[in-house]
Amino acid sequence: MSLYQATHAPTTPTLGAELRAAVIYTLTASLALLLQTTVLHTLTGDRVIPDLALILCVYLGLYEHSVAGATGAFLLGYLLDSFSGSLVGLNAFAMTSVYTMVYLIARRLWMDNALSSIAMVFLGTLVKGFAILGALAAYLSIDDRLSLAAAQVLLAEALLAAALTPIVFGFIRWEQRVFGAD
Repeated sequence: MSLYQATHAPTTPTLGAELRAAVIYTLTASLALLLQTTVLHTLTGDRVIPDLALILCVYLGLYEHSVAGATGAFLLGYLLDSFSGSLVGLNAFAMTSVYTMVYLIARRLWMDNALSSIAMVFLGTLVKGFAILGALAAYLSIDDRLSLAAAQVLLAEALLAAALTPIVFGFIRWEQRVFGAD
């Protein structure tokens, strides 16, 4: 081992670290999708449901600046489409839009505190909602009363998702410590 190798850490993550990160995100996404599409619908009576997959998508946008992060955001949306029975591609488009917005903002601003994470989840929920409403409006005629009701539900979902952000981010960080993927 040369002096340079001893004093400089490798810049690329090892295969083991990437696999551990993939396992962590897969477990978290599976749990989030399971809770969001089954358990929370039952508990809340199909009222306002927190978007746990979106919180994970924002986490990916904040901390995974790679093709893997973008692919993960797309897959989250696609799986959410598949599990929830909505139009295929609608959530995939919205999640990719949210990831892109968070990624672009996180590249320019310091986003390592809880308040900025909460704000990004709130903003991400609004972006996702407007992306879905915009895509639906392109194909369907939306009544003014429906859009007002959708805006009220969207605001409630954004506040609920923002409130759950520290819990979900803390769970992901706990998983990273347990699996050694820090």
